[in-house]
Amino acid sequence: MQSFLGVLLVEQINRLLGTHSQEIISAGQVVKAIILNSLGFVSAPLYLFEKFNIN
Repeated sequence: MQSFLGVLLVEQINRLLGTHSQEIISAGQVVKAIILNSLGFVSAPLYLFEKFNIN
């Protein structure tokens, strides 16, 4: 369940902060996870978000 707005948010944050070759999860994905977690859309703990975000 990925919205167009979510994709734009992740891309914009990654563009502003940049990426690193060793990162597993981008900064944009982290921010998206924090937002979804705080709004209650994710029932799993935040440390499991990597598994949730697999497309």
